[in-house]
Amino acid sequence: MRLARWLIPVVLVGVSGPTPPTQLDVPRPTLETAAPIRVHDGTARFRVPPIADGPLVLVVSTLGTTRDTYPVSLRISKTSRRAPLAPNSPLLTIQRYRRNPKPTATHNSLVVPVASTTTLLVGRPRTFDVPLLNGRPVAGGGSSRVLAHPIATGSRSIVYLDEATQPQSRMRQLASAIVHLLETTIMPSGDRLIGPPADIDHDGRLTVLLTPRLAHLQNGKTTVGGFVRAADFRPGFSRPRSNQADMIYLNTHLRVNDDLVDVLSHEYRHVLAFSHRDALGRETEEDWLNEALAHLAEPGNTNISHRVAAYLNRPSQFPLVVPDYYRAGLWRCDGVRGSSFLFLEWCRQQHGEQLVSRLLASPKTGTPNLVSATRTPFPQLFRQWAVSLLYGHDNAISNWSPAACRWDGTRPLTIQVATTATTYVMPDNIPAGDVILVEAPGDSRLQVTAAITRPTGSPLRRNISVVP
Repeated sequence: MRLARWLIPVVLVGVSGPTPPTQLDVPRPTLETAAPIRVHDGTARFRVPPIADGPLVLVVSTLGTTRDTYPVSLRISKTSRRAPLAPNSPLLTIQRYRRNPKPTATHNSLVVPVASTTTLLVGRPRTFDVPLLNGRPVAGGGSSRVLAHPIATGSRSIVYLDEATQPQSRMRQLASAIVHLLETTIMPSGDRLIGPPADIDHDGRLTVLLTPRLAHLQNGKTTVGGFVRAADFRPGFSRPRSNQADMIYLNTHLRVNDDLVDVLSHEYRHVLAFSHRDALGRETEEDWLNEALAHLAEPGNTNISHRVAAYLNRPSQFPLVVPDYYRAGLWRCDGVRGSSFLFLEWCRQQHGEQLVSRLLASPKTGTPNLVSATRTPFPQLFRQWAVSLLYGHDNAISNWSPAACRWDGTRPLTIQVATTATTYVMPDNIPAGDVILVEAPGDSRLQVTAAITRPTGSPLRRNISVVP
C-alpha cells in the first residue's frame, strides 16, 4: 500500500506537466485558392493574414446532425503572437460556381400543332384519390376521391380533368399543351437520361390529372402547381393511399406559359425518380436530394429563382441535408429548396450530366448516394461548394452572392448556424496578425475556411449586416 501511494504523485506529475503552447494556423488564401483552417474539438485558432488582393471572408459551416442549430462564436483571442505556428494546410482550389442563366422557353415552343394531340370529347372516366396533406389519415379525411374524364391524349400520355372543373377551351388548350410538352421535349429528354417511366397501371401512357384540389391543400393554407406521390408507384399499396398509377397531379390554375414548362419538367423528374426506386421496391430518395434533382430538370427560372434568393439572403438558417421536409416542418420552405438546388447544380457542374443519371439509378439514398456518385467525401463537397458561392456571381450582379456579416472584432460575435449550413463573416479592419478564435460545440463538425472575394473596394453585397 505504501509503495502504491508513493508512486501516485510521481505519475500525476508526469501526466500534468507543462501544457504545450497552442499552435496557430496562418491561412494564406488567394483569388484562386481558399485556405481550410484546422478545427480541434470544435475550436479553430488562426492569425489574420495580410491580404492585398481583396477582402477576407470566413466561410464557417456546421455539418453535425445531433441538433437543428449550433451556436458559433467568434472573438479576438489573447493568445500570444509568439505562439507556435501550425504547418500550413493544403490550399483548396476554388471550383467556381458557373451561374449560367437558364434559357426560358419561348411562347412559340408552347404553340401546339393541331395534329400533335387528340382532344377527347367522350372517354371512359376514372376515379382518383387526391391527397390533401391535412394531417389526417388518407382513409380518414386525408384524401378526396374525384371523378375525372379524359380531355387530351397522345401516344405516351393522357390528361384527365376533374369533373369539378368544366372542360372549357382554356382547359382543352392546357391539356393539349401538357401532352405536347411531355411527348416532344420532356419525355424524350428523360429517355436519354435514364429511360422511360414505369407503367404502373399497364395502360401504356403516363397519366396527368388536372384538378382544382391542389389549390386547397393543408386545409386551404397551401396551393401548389403540381406534385407526384411516391405511393402511387410503390407496389402493394391500396386505395386511397395509392392510385397504383404512374401519374402527375397538376393544378387547373396553371396557364400555358413558362411556369407550365418548369412545373411539368420538375414533376416528370419525380416520375423518373419514383419509377427507378419506389416501383422497384427500393427506398424513396431523401427529400433534399429528391427535390434538388427535380429542380435541375427545370429549363427556366420561374420555379427556383425566389428560392435561391431566399437561401442567399440568410444562408446560415437553412439546412442542406433534410431527409424528410414534412416531418422537419420545412415542406415548401423556399430557403432549403434553394440551398439543395445550388448545391446539386454545383455538383453537376463539377461531375457532369451523368451525375444525375447515377443518382436516379442508384439504390442508395441521401449523402451515401451522393458520395458514391461523385466519389468524393461529403465534407469535402460541402466545403468546396460553400466557398464556390462567393465566386458564382457576375461583377455586374453584386446582389447574387450569399449575404455576409461584417465584424470588427471589438465584441464577440455569436451566430446560430443550422446543421449543414454556412455563415459568411467578413473581418472588418481587424489588423493582420491578430488571432481569431472560432468556437462551436464539439459535435457541430465545424468547418472554417478563409477566402478572398473581390478586389478591395468592390463589396460582396450591398445589404451586408454589420455586427460590432
